[in-house]
Amino acid sequence: MRNLDIATLRSLQAVAEYGAVTRAAEALNMTQSALSMQMKRLEEAFGRPMLDKAGRGVVLSDFAQDLLGESRKLVALNDAILARFTGLRPERRLRVGLTSDWMFTKVAQTVRAFRQDFPRVELIINDSRTKDLQAQMRRGEHDVILTTEFDAPPGAINLAKVDLAWFGATGGTAWRERPLPIANSTNCAYYPVGMGALDQAGIEWVHVAGEGGNDTWRVLAAADLGVTLLPRGISQPGLEVVDHGGALPPLPPTWLNVYVADGPARQIAADFAGYLRQVVCEVAAAA
Repeated sequence: MRNLDIATLRSLQAVAEYGAVTRAAEALNMTQSALSMQMKRLEEAFGRPMLDKAGRGVVLSDFAQDLLGESRKLVALNDAILARFTGLRPERRLRVGLTSDWMFTKVAQTVRAFRQDFPRVELIINDSRTKDLQAQMRRGEHDVILTTEFDAPPGAINLAKVDLAWFGATGGTAWRERPLPIANSTNCAYYPVGMGALDQAGIEWVHVAGEGGNDTWRVLAAADLGVTLLPRGISQPGLEVVDHGGALPPLPPTWLNVYVADGPARQIAADFAGYLRQVVCEVAAAA
């Protein structure tokens, strides 16, 4: 009977997170050749390929994706046993910044799953806008952040690309009105993009009066008082993607990115990012 090596399983998780052997090796403070050798050992142990090429990077094979879920449990159990009987513990605190307004349910699932597998890690979670999260990370206030952007800049780990869409009340007709009533916060990163698309298409629009957070604007849209902009893939109570038949302009995709800060919590932050990748891929597939 063969035995699995915990360090090798940690390497598998790192490759899944960073999407490149080189970047995963850097995160684990090991050489690329050493990490590649660990992947080869896994392939020999199971007789199945671990990695598939994807552009300039790599992704886990279907088999490796299945193995990844079980490997996380084994690594977490390893850490829990060491913590109990030796006093050696993994990082006890992870500071997470999330832009989770439209992904609330999925992000909640991520946090719950991570807590179950890493019960000794204290999660400190802050929800904010992307530009605020990035500023906070630069100040050293977060170990890992999830952002929504319109590209994947250097340093970002791109999880998925999801199309933006016009959303309105279920069965609503506000999208037919001109000027088009817009139920979006002016502070939302999607707002200038959507309004720019309308201006370019020559469609007059007006901003619906309202104050408050994201829930306020969704209520206005669900009441058929305007349309709002959201990524596809997650159902919103009272809202649906507007089937406008080309009456409204197309919108660019939004990129879901993760940033992991250098520091003592880097490895556990990368593990958390792996959990985010799983649920984000579900969203992208649904979209």
